Amino acid sequence: MIYASTRNSVTKSLGATNFVDTIFATSKEDVTPAGYAAHKRHLAAPKPLSAREKEMADIKAAEREVGNAPYNANAARQSPFGATVGLKWSDDVEAAVRNLAEATEDHLVTMVSL
Repeated sequence: MIYASTRNSVTKSLGATNFVDTIFATSKEDVTPAGYAAHKRHLAAPKPLSAREKEMADIKAAEREVGNAPYNANAARQSPFGATVGLKWSDDVEAAVRNLAEATEDHLVTMVSL
């Protein structure tokens, strides 16, 4: 405990930003240039993941890839077969929805499909 507090005090007094890495060595070989290179490789190596963590990482990567395209709320959804899917609104319905967004009191818009 005394070592840890002393090391921390010395590091702070010398300026913690001046130290790039902290190495905890158990042998002389750990503080050689080869030992430091092995330490850097260890820090850069990918972290081991469980199957569930790997699956979540893949999902997040796919979401980031899809997320690069700008979102357009007004666009009709595209079918994988090329046909568009969506509703065609009349100008009256579009105006009613726009008025609903700008309303300052309770409003209701009802649309009936024919």
